[in-house]
Amino acid sequence: MKVAIYTRVSTQMQADKGISLDAQKNELIEYCNKNNYDYDIFEDAGISGKSISKRKQLQKLLNNLQNYDVVLCYKLSRISRSVKDLANMLDIFNKNNVRFISLKEQIDTSSPTGKMLIYIMGVVSEIERDNISEYVKMAKKQEFESGRVTAKAVLGYDIINKQLVLNEQESPIVKFIFETYNKTHNYYKTAQICNKKGFRGKKGNEFHASSIKTIIQNQIYCGFNNFHDEESKKGKHKAIITENLYKKVNSIA
Repeated sequence: MKVAIYTRVSTQMQADKGISLDAQKNELIEYCNKNNYDYDIFEDAGISGKSISKRKQLQKLLNNLQNYDVVLCYKLSRISRSVKDLANMLDIFNKNNVRFISLKEQIDTSSPTGKMLIYIMGVVSEIERDNISEYVKMAKKQEFESGRVTAKAVLGYDIINKQLVLNEQESPIVKFIFETYNKTHNYYKTAQICNKKGFRGKKGNEFHASSIKTIIQNQIYCGFNNFHDEESKKGKHKAIITENLYKKVNSIA
């Protein structure tokens, strides 16, 4: 019997909760050894269970199903949190005469009961995924309402204890960009001028028209925080430019 072991974690939090890749592999390998199964291991690290398209190792497994009799995973949520994707994969497994086993839930598609349970657990897993997504959004919304930062650090600021703190070396560059664009009315020309002066972005990259546009359209620089581009409110951080300058440059066609 040849088994394809599949493992996945999406976050460090999951690893801390005891379902790290190594923790999954150890139990799955032990199961195979007890049953004298040969096995290969496919693992995806740091990848969400929402979709299977970006999981290279899972795609590799599916493309080589003809070499295996069983696909084995630690929990159903490790292979998919989408009922649609799960149904599609089960169909592929069936067409290739491959069993699917979820170790922790003790689900085995070789039996009618196993096939029924896997769909029930798949629905539960998808609901759990949606609840997690909603919880994360609510937590970020709460942080936004309290004036905390819900995004990554941008040029001109650092993030300390979830608060935007002015970066004294970078903030003059941001101010220069706004003032220069107010004169040129052109993203590309503004980028050229900045690069000639030796200015660089947050990660040390040269400026381009697209990066200048992103800066010009970011309300953070006039003292506001954004939440998912849905709403904005006055933040607790120090503004680099005035609201009037922000409105003026963003009114330029």
